[in-house]
Amino acid sequence: MKTQIGYFASLEQYRPMDALEQTIRAEKVGFDSVWADDHFHPWYHDNAQSAQAWAWMGAALQATKEVFISTCITCPIMRYNPAIVAQTFATLRQMYPGRVGIAVGAGEAMNEVPVTGEWPSVPVRQDMTVEAIKVMRMLWESDKPVTFKGDYFTLDKAFLYTKPDDEVPLYFSGMGPKGAKLAGMYGDHLMTVAAAPSTLKNVTIPKFEEGAREAGKDPSKMEHAMLIWYSVDPDYDKAVEGNRFWAGCLVPSMFKYKVYDPKEVQLHANLVHCDTIKENYMCATDAEEMIKEIERFKEAGINHFCLGNSSPDVNFGIDIFKEVIPAVRD
Repeated sequence: MKTQIGYFASLEQYRPMDALEQTIRAEKVGFDSVWADDHFHPWYHDNAQSAQAWAWMGAALQATKEVFISTCITCPIMRYNPAIVAQTFATLRQMYPGRVGIAVGAGEAMNEVPVTGEWPSVPVRQDMTVEAIKVMRMLWESDKPVTFKGDYFTLDKAFLYTKPDDEVPLYFSGMGPKGAKLAGMYGDHLMTVAAAPSTLKNVTIPKFEEGAREAGKDPSKMEHAMLIWYSVDPDYDKAVEGNRFWAGCLVPSMFKYKVYDPKEVQLHANLVHCDTIKENYMCATDAEEMIKEIERFKEAGINHFCLGNSSPDVNFGIDIFKEVIPAVRD
């Protein structure tokens, strides 16, 4: 499977119009895909944003010509009803055939707690996510009204009159072993988030492929996508610190516990050692180093990169891929 290079248009880090301008620039440079974070609260407090992903996607699809655009990642189980998620992405995919996807996951407290007050355990949220995917697929595929009574969601003669002209590709977020296996069983492709290459190679991808085979799928036809942040600057230390905005994602407790105040997340992010950022994110001074960083994760099995640009000079961080993309494509 060929290597694809995607651009993560961070709606938490940049104003929505700035993210749109970055997206247009990224398509011209040659990025294969664009991904938007579907969050309510950001992963940092200072100088942060919090735009709504679906509204932004409509503008981005109209402003671009061919690039594939997806969320990364939508939680379809709490602040969103999965039927409304299905309706939204059916609409977008019908308007822009072949260009729209969705990545789903079990969510983070900072996006769900502030607007629902609820935060079930990880196993419960994983079960809810699997059921939500079932609901979404039923509505996308059924030519008759759907009645369904699950453990978490109910449909009563629900019918999507506006359907996608082709299948909406669904990326399933898998981080731990169980999540990765569920991704293989219920998703079309894997989407994982910044992890050490050894973890990807020895745990995440094998468990994903195991789940796919158990579900009767061919893992060789399924993408291994990963959201990871990068920063490029001639000053290496500045490049490393450019990724600080996202350092909270490297603190496991942020995913496990009921932490939903961006100020608290930022406190944890500021304690992450620079060596941890270097290991798990991409830090480079020029195109050659950026190529080496991508190759480091390609060797671990990633074939679709969702790259979040935290470079001190954002446009420089995009334009450098004129050299990078041809070098890392197979």
